[in-house]
Amino acid sequence: MEGVFVRLLRRGECVNPSSLKAALQMQRAQQVSRDGSFDLPCSADTAFPLFSPEGEKGWISGWDPRPVFPDRIAYSHDTVFREGKGDEEALWTIIGADPEIHRAEYVRLAPASHAAHIVVKIESLGPGRCRVSVNYTVTVFGEGTTPLLEAFSATAYAAKMRSWQHQISAYLENRKLDAIRPSPQ
Repeated sequence: MEGVFVRLLRRGECVNPSSLKAALQMQRAQQVSRDGSFDLPCSADTAFPLFSPEGEKGWISGWDPRPVFPDRIAYSHDTVFREGKGDEEALWTIIGADPEIHRAEYVRLAPASHAAHIVVKIESLGPGRCRVSVNYTVTVFGEGTTPLLEAFSATAYAAKMRSWQHQISAYLENRKLDAIRPSPQ
């Protein structure tokens, strides 16, 4: 942070506090991109809807997307929804969702802290198996960027992918069990 201040002084520029604060905030913005993948015990056709706003409700505890446009959440281009509460609330826009090639793309904006571009691709590995690849490019800005950057370290991102694999596999297993359980009479 001192680097900006020293450079301005060396150039002989008058430093007004608001300009310095803006320069320091710009300096703090950082971007990180991570790729990860995991295999699932289901077809790509089964996995793809699990990465829709509504599909994620099944395997992410507390996930509660709310429509912005249109009036209901559709898994399609230009759908906008909100998710989260308070400072954690973010606006999500679906850039693309193609069930034929099993690819979804989102932009997420949390106005106080970060923006993210997310791409999910699912490839078939044969009957009843698929590989999910997830790319996150996150730009953090403003105050408190360290925890966000730590959440996207290589180690943390790999852990996130393992967690997603576990959560989705458990969800799929529960769905399978629900399908074979006799219904109460």
